[in-house]
Amino acid sequence: MKILYLITSLETGGAEFAVVDIVASLEKQGVTVDVVACEPRDMVAAKHLKEAGIPYRVLCSRRRSRHIVLAKLLLHIYKSRPDIIWTSLSWATRIGQQAGKLLNIPVVSFKHSASVKPVTYRMRHMSDLWVGDSSLVTRYLTEQMGISADRVLGWPLYQCNSHTTPAAPWDGTSKLQLGSTGRLHSVKQYDKLIEALAQAIAHTPGLADRLHLTIVGEGPERATLEQLIEHFGLQDNVSLPGHSDNVDAYLASWHLYFQPSDYEGMCLAVHEAMNAALPIVATPVGELASCVTDGVTGFVVNGEPVAALTEIILRTAEAPEQLAELGQNARRYVQQHYSRAAFDAAAKTIVERLAQLPPRRGRHIDGASS
Repeated sequence: MKILYLITSLETGGAEFAVVDIVASLEKQGVTVDVVACEPRDMVAAKHLKEAGIPYRVLCSRRRSRHIVLAKLLLHIYKSRPDIIWTSLSWATRIGQQAGKLLNIPVVSFKHSASVKPVTYRMRHMSDLWVGDSSLVTRYLTEQMGISADRVLGWPLYQCNSHTTPAAPWDGTSKLQLGSTGRLHSVKQYDKLIEALAQAIAHTPGLADRLHLTIVGEGPERATLEQLIEHFGLQDNVSLPGHSDNVDAYLASWHLYFQPSDYEGMCLAVHEAMNAALPIVATPVGELASCVTDGVTGFVVNGEPVAALTEIILRTAEAPEQLAELGQNARRYVQQHYSRAAFDAAAKTIVERLAQLPPRRGRHIDGASS
């Protein structure tokens, strides 16, 4: 079986970074995978593919119209002749569904969040199978998008590394290191996190020498966040080091991890932080609603984000003893739920289901009629 794995771009992001593990797991099942991106964007994910020895193709050098991307994809398909088109992210799904319809190739689509764009909802029946990247998204596909359960499978896009060195818990006397990794985008609500830090310091001025926040990542909100840091006078308390190829080193140096996003899907970054034994502070969105349990694996941000985050920062700064237990609980959770064996087993189930897809009728890729 040959799969054309079509993704919107190779930019920084959880769905993009997961491609290496996805390809490796599918190849264990004897599948050949051809990775194709519609456009490049920042190309950070491409480095991971290169390091893993996975070839890829980018259809366009920048965002182009749907018709141009589709034409380039059709040409590529005529040359590569895949058995299955597998799509990831909304733009690629729309293009891949249209290519599948034109050439009568079965389409399977990844869904990475419990929300849907109108065009994705309208075209939902153009995919033969849907794969949710978390239990929450899998339920969303059936309950909210109305896709029959026999056309929905689950494949959580995280497998923990049991050899990851856990972060040292906060001793209560050293500076409390707060951290987050993610694209500097408005959906991550890092502006609210920075404002909350400012409010916590304003409430308890002594915290100015005891707190430091590091947000690792790059994106369109950098200038806005830098202005906010300057506005609140937090230059000594907040760092934006940009993209890093060694996130594990940052995780090992932190004591508390924040993910105050407006929405998320699986959120690989949080699961990596949990595997590093970091307590998590997160909004109850996407899979975060399942893995972050208030007072067990971290703290849930309910209500108005700035006020809730401020209260959590103040509370944790005064209670270092609780962080170690929460961090160990977080690590235990991901190692119980997201082993390599479970990741590969999900891939095996999906490949077996793909092999059972009935052939589409009509015009085939070689132009013959059935």
